[in-house]
Amino acid sequence: MSKRKKIHIDMTPMVDVAFLLLIFFMTTTQFKPPEQVAVQLPRSRSQIHIPETGTIILTVNRTGQMFISSAVATDTQELAPDNVVDAIVAWRGRNPSAIVVLKADKDADFGVIADLMDALAEAKTMRFNLMTDLKKRTPRAVTESSTPQSSTP
Repeated sequence: MSKRKKIHIDMTPMVDVAFLLLIFFMTTTQFKPPEQVAVQLPRSRSQIHIPETGTIILTVNRTGQMFISSAVATDTQELAPDNVVDAIVAWRGRNPSAIVVLKADKDADFGVIADLMDALAEAKTMRFNLMTDLKKRTPRAVTESSTPQSSTP
């Protein structure tokens, strides 16, 4: 009888290739596409998450320019103040179940934002979300003065 030799497979090259592929995909992938219109959002404590698909985003930048886009932000369109209602109606016609999100810069003029909200009401879009940055809560410090003091005469 002949003895069989044990086969030994070295897994080191396969692990090396797997890590090289992992590093390649991590360095070349964009996890979040760059924003077409950058704004500084106001802060709030709200933690409602907006879905990544099925949204219409109305953006107001610091100078008061208005833009409309979908969630992927590849189809950003600048809005003129006189055709805001028509654009909202057209975008809502494409996707009637879309969630409307108002994304306004914290330093934008409130009059422009109020006009945009009036345009939303005129376009029969009464429900919309205002996008904000999350403000982290800080725990309150307990001080000695907050404990009740008893006074004895």
